[in-house]
Amino acid sequence: MILSLFALGAEVTPAVKESQVAIQNAFKQILDDEYSFRNFTNERVFLTELEAAVATDSIIVACTEPAYYKAFKSFICNAFQLKCKPTKVISNLIEFVHPELSDDFIAEQASIPASATPLPTQDGLYSGFGIKAKKQLLIVLPLDDKRIDYVINNSLFQFVRENMDMSVLTADPLAGMEETDSPLARKSTKKSGQLYDALYIKSCAKKFKSKGLTVAIADTKTVDFISNISTSDVDLSQIFYIGEYNIDKGDKSAREYAIDLAKGVYETYSNDVGAVITKVFSMPDENGIQQYFMYVAIADGEKTNVAKLTAEPLETPPQLIYRAVEELFRMLEMWAEPDYVASQYADSSVVRKPAGSNKNPELKKLKIIVGGLLGLGSLASVIISFVANNIYGVL
Repeated sequence: MILSLFALGAEVTPAVKESQVAIQNAFKQILDDEYSFRNFTNERVFLTELEAAVATDSIIVACTEPAYYKAFKSFICNAFQLKCKPTKVISNLIEFVHPELSDDFIAEQASIPASATPLPTQDGLYSGFGIKAKKQLLIVLPLDDKRIDYVINNSLFQFVRENMDMSVLTADPLAGMEETDSPLARKSTKKSGQLYDALYIKSCAKKFKSKGLTVAIADTKTVDFISNISTSDVDLSQIFYIGEYNIDKGDKSAREYAIDLAKGVYETYSNDVGAVITKVFSMPDENGIQQYFMYVAIADGEKTNVAKLTAEPLETPPQLIYRAVEELFRMLEMWAEPDYVASQYADSSVVRKPAGSNKNPELKKLKIIVGGLLGLGSLASVIISFVANNIYGVL
């Protein structure tokens, strides 16, 4: 076989399944056959099957969900006798996007084998890595539905292309694309170095809270960026409520998809307004260089407003996302003004709905993050306990 896909974890949740399908579809684009994940809950069985795959397959992909990812990396590295250390590519990215995290937590997140190629996520957290040994590739990836698309589009294809015998592939997904500088090396163009205007967001939050307004926001891949700025200083927990609402994009354009999400989350929950920040989309321009863009939309049952944001030169996807967060607050601030009216699906103005608010108790309340990103730095794996020693000498 060419490829084996392995997952170790407690259960296959919808988020895990979405991540697995994304990885399967990515390899489907370049391999002759379709491949599916094999899921394991037992470490010994997982290692036995992994050993068999190493003996026969060209590409081995090993994955787990974010809650167990730190321990899983150690588990895999111990199995293959690989020494790990923090890599600056990942640690610098995490520090840039999440300056509030501790040095120890960042070091753990950035730790990968010394010989590995980093496969970063958009914010550096739960980044993957790949290793080439002779004619084989070992790839470790997070089953993180909010981050896996970025890894696939920005580093996984490139790693496979550069390290695999392309004669086994049906097509080269990056053929004809010009080499460009890595977005990880790009610097912020803001003099302050801040990713968002915290004072502006704080003032907007205070205004919304004083009026008793609440927002139901769709549970997209970027909703965590709203959570990241909800701290004890900028408390969004009484304003934003994450609706367990999402839909398949299907054949819709990204703009239509954003509109339908905003309208749908509003209609599903009884908050004053529905909102969405889409994931970051990418499309090659005429020179084959990836162009990043995303949409922000709000809906109130009468009107819907949508805005498209396109990455500026040297702007990274995390910077674009935080700019989209600011745009959402700008749109909501305009919407909250009395007697503000705009036409349906406007691109530069926002709509107004008659006052009235009822919080839906089924909405997931936005948590306040204090002292680290959701406390993930202290999570210990409840599954991965078996440490393999001297099993493999392949990599």
